[in-house]
Amino acid sequence: MGVSFFLGRAGEGSNFPATRASRSANLDHTSAMPAAVDFLSFPPDTLVRDPLRLPFIARGEGWLALNKPAGVPWTPDPWIPRPTDLVREVRRQLRDGKPALARLGIGAFHGIVGPDLVATGALLCATTDAEGARLANALGSAQVELTYRFVTMGRPAQTEIECALPLAPHSLEPRMLVSHATGKKTATTFRLEQRFRGYAVWTATTTFDRLHQIRIHAAESGLPIVGESRYAKTTPIFLSEIKRGYRPAGDGTRVEPPLYGELCLHLARIKFPANDGTPVVVEAPLPKPFAVMLKKLGEHVPV
Repeated sequence: MGVSFFLGRAGEGSNFPATRASRSANLDHTSAMPAAVDFLSFPPDTLVRDPLRLPFIARGEGWLALNKPAGVPWTPDPWIPRPTDLVREVRRQLRDGKPALARLGIGAFHGIVGPDLVATGALLCATTDAEGARLANALGSAQVELTYRFVTMGRPAQTEIECALPLAPHSLEPRMLVSHATGKKTATTFRLEQRFRGYAVWTATTTFDRLHQIRIHAAESGLPIVGESRYAKTTPIFLSEIKRGYRPAGDGTRVEPPLYGELCLHLARIKFPANDGTPVVVEAPLPKPFAVMLKKLGEHVPV
């Protein structure tokens, strides 16, 4: 029996079960769940302009999970240099002896797997060196399964797509490309979750963690992600485009904001082995504007 975690309001942007807490014989679920006040905090102008507080969405022996917002760097991006990132910042706080980290029992910090800079979703981190090495090995040996949710433009003709195109960094441009000569092996399974008129929700499941993997595999599979500018040219969704007769309030000079202004790609679930081999599933709720966008699509452009 495995252990699953999901923190968030029931039905908050997910078709996954809203609350699940199965118990393992070797893992005390009560002690593994984070307290409501457990979070990592960062002052303004470090990771983002404003002060940032990231609550734990799950915690176990030697690891924790966060729900990363769009635009928050957790690891260096090869094409968007930043003075710091989440892992480096937590390590700096550890060197400085930040009392909150000691209270939380965080003695080390390793980023294991999570969404890229412009995406959102679950971020798995290790809080001991030993667990960091173990989880990194599990990731490298295909024992960690990632499930993303994303929104595409168009009317899909298929309900399931397998993509195994090898990926490599472009030598001149800030993007990945398909390369059968130098690319690394990878594979993604896409499954249609829900149809709307002109849009669709998909899941992408993989045991690989290549940079921009889901984004480029989706584009190569004919699934342009809403908000994608690097591997496809898609625009955000505006309420005036999907709601008949809707016009933004004001005198006509107000610029209508999109329903969701970020890339519509979210790492919804991470499945990995605990240190006793028990399967653990961590699920991250969608950002509220993402969930609202899906609700509006269901209301105004249902199939």
